Amino acid sequence: MIKKLDIILEKRHWLLYSAVFTLPMYMRLNNYLLGIFIAVSLLVALFNARKGLKDAFRIGWPSHIFFVLAIAGAFYGTTFLGGVKLLERYWAFLVVPLAILSDKELYREKRDGVFLSLAWGCAATLILCYGNLLYEMIARNEPITYFFRWRHIGHQFTEVADTHPTYLGLFIVVSIVFLFRHKINTDIKYPLMVFLLFGLFQLASRMALFLTIAFLVILVVMNVKKQWGQLLLLVLGITAGVVIFNRMGSKYVKDRLFSIEAIKNDKRFQRWEASYEIFKENPFFGVGFANIESVRDEKYIKYGFEIAARKDLNAHNQLLEYLSRNGVIGGFVYVCTLVYLLLVSVYRRDFLFTFVFFVFILANLTESMMVRIKGIEFFAIFTALFLCGYIVKNTGEQKIIA
Repeated sequence: MIKKLDIILEKRHWLLYSAVFTLPMYMRLNNYLLGIFIAVSLLVALFNARKGLKDAFRIGWPSHIFFVLAIAGAFYGTTFLGGVKLLERYWAFLVVPLAILSDKELYREKRDGVFLSLAWGCAATLILCYGNLLYEMIARNEPITYFFRWRHIGHQFTEVADTHPTYLGLFIVVSIVFLFRHKINTDIKYPLMVFLLFGLFQLASRMALFLTIAFLVILVVMNVKKQWGQLLLLVLGITAGVVIFNRMGSKYVKDRLFSIEAIKNDKRFQRWEASYEIFKENPFFGVGFANIESVRDEKYIKYGFEIAARKDLNAHNQLLEYLSRNGVIGGFVYVCTLVYLLLVSVYRRDFLFTFVFFVFILANLTESMMVRIKGIEFFAIFTALFLCGYIVKNTGEQKIIA
């Protein structure tokens, strides 16, 4: 029995793989798997590696600091029990880095496995969504030309997998970057990259497509001669996707994705004024987590966004989200921490994580990912994975592994 338990503990990184694999899809399943991983990892840390847990507290500050902000906002303007309830989704900022960094040598070695789990998870999510799409088309006796109609793209496409198209798009872009930079079986690698690229068009996420094109531009600037074949594959994949989408997509869908007017008229940009006004009225500490929805809904109604108020939509901009919830302190912490992570990744010449943080920062221009469970878990897991590159010496000095 003890031997079996030892084997389970030695293979506990597979729990992290399974949690990352399910990150792009069903939230409840993902939360259960991540919870099991955290519980097992922290138990191991408490009984076998107390020093590792202590170091994890110190190294993991770029994630832990957002839990501190959550505490400050959750207990502002509400009861103790109310604050505890509001903290529920933000615990990942604290416990996920502790679980990973308490055994940073192990997860430093398993880094590629974690990214590959995300790639396969994205592919599995797309397969689920496409399976449902084909079922609906057959059930409704729809022609093939309806493949890119509005009822089969975006939120309608991903609803069956309980996920958000923009978040899934972000995970797919990160997966494509990983696949491009790392050596795996080409018989698997190229079909997987093409499939993920094609899925981006079904998501109809402007940000995801923009990030993919930005990645291509960076590759061209970097003059990656040794990887010209993969670069050509990406270019051809995007070109083919644009051509197919342009031929089969309805006018509404094409305008939404390719029209400059559609981008200018996006109401989320107009709604930013509501969150900015909240910040101006509460510049130092914000309005807290308990009051943000009611205060913001009042502003939405004031500016004529009744639907946004009815749906309790967030700011769709992470900086404005922190400014309105935690005031200038929250905004300062958010900007400085992400800039720090980005600069350290550049210093370490870690191209993969440089792009991960770059993608995350840009995605947060139009999304409030750090107040949504999937965004919080993604940030906590991959920031901790990046921070596994730190070695804490006996003197307390921190050294970065290049």
